[in-house]
Amino acid sequence: MTRKFYSIIIAAVMVFAFTSKGYTETLTPELCKEKAKAAAALIKAEGEAAFDKIKDPKGAFIFANGEGYVWIHNLEGKMVMHPIKPSLDTTNVLDLRDVNGVYLFAAMNELVQEKGEGWVPYAWPKPGQKDSSPKVSYVVLVKFGDKSYVAGSGLYDVTAADIAKKFPGDALYSDK
Repeated sequence: MTRKFYSIIIAAVMVFAFTSKGYTETLTPELCKEKAKAAAALIKAEGEAAFDKIKDPKGAFIFANGEGYVWIHNLEGKMVMHPIKPSLDTTNVLDLRDVNGVYLFAAMNELVQEKGEGWVPYAWPKPGQKDSSPKVSYVVLVKFGDKSYVAGSGLYDVTAADIAKKFPGDALYSDK
């Protein structure tokens, strides 16, 4: 009886661990791409009502222990919703440049207008650091009614060469 009881308890703990946010997701390019596409699908289905779900700290769009998240900006360059830095909300981000001079949000908009979705490499400081690191973001154009949005998610320490090798069929921004 005791052995059966402990087996049931262990099984229940394992089920809880793997079906809740209690397990750890690893932030990968695949996961960023999946989350950006899922957020775009949600916006296409629900419009602005999706934004609260995307920025929910307990929801599916802040992931990998908070390292990964999805933001939304528009083609006019306004940050519509940033779940980690809400101070960016409603600000114009088109003039943001990385250390190499890449206008990252302008590049994202250019890519999605030409290809619909894809990867944009740039350099950006990791949280709490001053020096820039390689970063790449997957962005998706999504339309709802007469509005166009860009859903994006990115990660550090991944280069354009890494993306080209891993996703040879995906659009990859280059300013050259």
